[in-house]
Amino acid sequence: MKSLRMITVYMGFIMIMGNVSWAEEEANDTLAVKSRHIFSSDIDATASDISMTETEFKYAHEFKAGGVLPIEYSFHFGHIDIEDDDPLDLPSHLESRSLGLGVKLPAPLLDQDKFFVGLDIFPTLNTDAWRWESSAFRLPFRSYLIYKESDDFILVGGVSVRPEYDTTVLPVLGVIYKPNDRLSFNLASENPNITYKFNDTTNLIWEFDYKLDEYEVRRSGQQGVVLEYRETSAGFGVEHAFNENVSGLLTVGGVFNRRLEYKDDVGKVIPDSGFYVNAKFTASF
Repeated sequence: MKSLRMITVYMGFIMIMGNVSWAEEEANDTLAVKSRHIFSSDIDATASDISMTETEFKYAHEFKAGGVLPIEYSFHFGHIDIEDDDPLDLPSHLESRSLGLGVKLPAPLLDQDKFFVGLDIFPTLNTDAWRWESSAFRLPFRSYLIYKESDDFILVGGVSVRPEYDTTVLPVLGVIYKPNDRLSFNLASENPNITYKFNDTTNLIWEFDYKLDEYEVRRSGQQGVVLEYRETSAGFGVEHAFNENVSGLLTVGGVFNRRLEYKDDVGKVIPDSGFYVNAKFTASF
């Protein structure tokens, strides 16, 4: 049944994307490749240590249907290598694959020049295997209200709902504030940051992130065991635009409040805080 639902959602996604292309205006495509290495750190209460390397690829297409309705669809692939000597039997790698479909609409009963409603859905497969496990299929979604005073001040508030996750509901809160031409607080994006424009091609970046994901993995021959991975991170770096289409980002920082926990209550790994280095290249066309 779950396999049928997964196929139906993916086919529906493809059909929707095929049907809206005729109405595209002001289209924009983005490709992003990211790699982050978390250096080895001790595991709490053990003599073991752990290091992790993450690689991500994302393609996103944004357009305004009929020149009015903002729509975005995306494809995301993530890979995490885990190197540890802990006896808990962590998987050697984790795989994530997801689609995204989002739309923003004028908010009913409110000033439609300033208030908007955002709706996003993310069919997702998180596993420790290259193959597609239908039991790992999840369908998280989020809904939020946007208040746009201007391009320099935007507030966002709502909820993210994740059926079949251990933590089902998460808040969606954010703000975008640009007090002047050089400084911007971009705290309502997938990659929250504070940016200072150093010159026309270079920005100084202070980035933040919070991760709370679940993966269905195989453990001791048992399939479908849920592994929860959480962390908080913050770092500082430089973003440089090589030309009007290609930019690169290099940051270093710290990772805190880390935990990998099997949800069947038979084990968890709590790494100490550690350091990371992150590189990202983005192309827009």
